[in-house]
Amino acid sequence: MKNKYFSILPIGGVQEIGSNMTLIRTPSEDIIIDCGMLFPYEECFDINYLIPDFSILEIERINSIIITHGHEDHIGGLAHLLKAFPEIKVFVTKFTLHLIQRKLEEHQLKLNYVLMNDQSELEFKDVDIFPVHVNHSIPETNGLIIRSKNKDWGSLYISDFKVDLSSRHEKPFDFSRIKEILKECKSTAFFLDSTNILNDSKTTSEGELHQDIKALMNRPEERIFITLFASNVHRMNVISKFAKEAGRKIVIMGRSLKTYMDSAVETGHAEISSEELFLPDQVKGQSGKMLIFLSGCQGDFLSALRRFSFGEDGTFKPRPKDLVIFSSKVIPGNEKKIYRIYNKLTEFGATIITASDFLIHASGHPGKEDIRILLDHFKPNFYFPIHGESYLLKKHFDFISEAFPDISTHLIYNYKEVIFGEGTIKIQEHQQKEPRLIHGKSLEIEKTQISQRRKMATQGAVFISYHKTSGKIEITNIGLPLIANEMLENLKRKLLEQIRKDLTSREENYFKDQLKISTRQFYNNFLGYKPVTEVHLH
Repeated sequence: MKNKYFSILPIGGVQEIGSNMTLIRTPSEDIIIDCGMLFPYEECFDINYLIPDFSILEIERINSIIITHGHEDHIGGLAHLLKAFPEIKVFVTKFTLHLIQRKLEEHQLKLNYVLMNDQSELEFKDVDIFPVHVNHSIPETNGLIIRSKNKDWGSLYISDFKVDLSSRHEKPFDFSRIKEILKECKSTAFFLDSTNILNDSKTTSEGELHQDIKALMNRPEERIFITLFASNVHRMNVISKFAKEAGRKIVIMGRSLKTYMDSAVETGHAEISSEELFLPDQVKGQSGKMLIFLSGCQGDFLSALRRFSFGEDGTFKPRPKDLVIFSSKVIPGNEKKIYRIYNKLTEFGATIITASDFLIHASGHPGKEDIRILLDHFKPNFYFPIHGESYLLKKHFDFISEAFPDISTHLIYNYKEVIFGEGTIKIQEHQQKEPRLIHGKSLEIEKTQISQRRKMATQGAVFISYHKTSGKIEITNIGLPLIANEMLENLKRKLLEQIRKDLTSREENYFKDQLKISTRQFYNNFLGYKPVTEVHLH
């Protein structure tokens, strides 16, 4: 391709909702956008999270990363990146910086950062990058404009946004800055959020929730519990304001909620002082009107919401006449966990209110009408749906192709590089890399080991120790029905007889393999399946 100016290469976050990471490649250097985590599906067997594979990154070309906002799917993998590239310069806004620094304390990592805002101009060797304020569900969210030095190409990249025309919490979407910067470019391309593309209308404004939230805070119930996405500081401000007006003491229950509110207080985004926020221990045994924020709106196993709902919290137990509000949506895949919580709370006699009962939740992502509004202000030459699972990307592609046929629209996935050259584009496909699995103390665990976990979780395990000199054998099992213990003596006799007849003089690996085969077959005849079996010789 003649005169390559720069390229945009997603290596996470396109084909999935999470692990967002995109590479801007120029002739002189590479610049990263975000480094997030992906929360695992159930079959990953209790790993902590997934992050993008960094093997495509070249240490001699990577100097900088730009963080668009503070959600975990955009910053959750940053500690791992900093371990691999400790000198990398991080461009970040003030609120997001506070969130990142708290995370890095756990890893004992230092941050080489440059503060930016939505009016900054970031100058690199071959491109200029302009942050642009957009509306979302967390403070200080930015899109990015990437512009070649000669202004032949300009690209608008916004992974998360909505158009909030009546926001009472933040500045409106900055259409004028987008138009001003891109109008000088000969050719333009948009990379936009697909998360909420199934919504045919416009995404609800946060301001539209105020009336119902206020009414709920004024209900007669003494204790009101409410759960929401911890990062939604704007909504927490509104809920706290109306709770305070209703004479309620405000309690923060859960680490993630406290982290976000502490950052909001320190950076001026909180509308309630830290002195007016209480921790559970500070109100233990007290009565009176309270509003208690619960973290873990998706029913996470160790969350405050689940602990409270199952009656396992030391400060608050569910009781009749409690009101529990779910100011959030259920993320697909979490339905069973949430409905168990609904059922438990109902059994305790609590009243449950969800977004299907009152207008108490608004998405942070664009419906079709939000995208129309953006394109009414400025239409690009090229268009690429990003930030969404494959099905959502295709739906987004279909919508733009039908509604705006004059725009050249393209469907891309992770590891498809969009190259901007003189007057045209080229899409180059790279070999896909599987995300890295992180477990325990932020350590990587191989996919083969997850397969082994799956077998143990579904089939149980048997451990055999045989002492060659004494001829003694010991067998234990884990995860099998208790009745299987009654068969242990039979199994021992069977294996000892096999050893005497055929295995005494055999090579060690053959010896162990034959015991494994016999043990697995023994249990298969008895249980109908073959447990994982390990043999140790002494």
